[in-house]
Amino acid sequence: MKRIILIPLLAAGIAFGADADKAKQIETMQNLENALATIQKGMMYNNRNIVEKGVIEVKLNTKDISTFDIKNERGARFKAKKYSMTEALAIEKLAEDILIAFDKGKRNRVLDTYRRLQNQCMTCHALVRKW
Repeated sequence: MKRIILIPLLAAGIAFGADADKAKQIETMQNLENALATIQKGMMYNNRNIVEKGVIEVKLNTKDISTFDIKNERGARFKAKKYSMTEALAIEKLAEDILIAFDKGKRNRVLDTYRRLQNQCMTCHALVRKW
C-alpha cells in the first residue's frame, strides 16, 4: 500500500524538479538577453554606466549557465557540464572585455567583442537547440 502511494509522489517530485530546472534556464536566458540589450543600449548612447550595468547582469547570470544540464545527440560523449562551465567563463570574459575596451575608448573593439559575445551565445544555441 505504501509503495502505491510513494511511487506517484516520487514521480511528481521528479517532474516538478525538472520543470523548476527548465524554468530557471528560461529565466536565465531572458536575463542574459536583457543584459545584452542593456550593453547595446549603453554602446548606442555612449554611456559607460549603462554598459557596465549590462556587463554586471551578464556576469551574474553566467553563473547559472554553468549549472545547466545540456542535452545533445552525441549522448555520453558530450561533456555537458564541462561545456556549460566553459561557455559561462567565455561569456563572462567577453563581457568584461567590452567594458575594458569601452573605458579605453576603443569603440571598434567594443563592437567586435560584442559581436563575438553574441556569436558565443549563438554557438551554444546552435548546439542545444539544433539551429
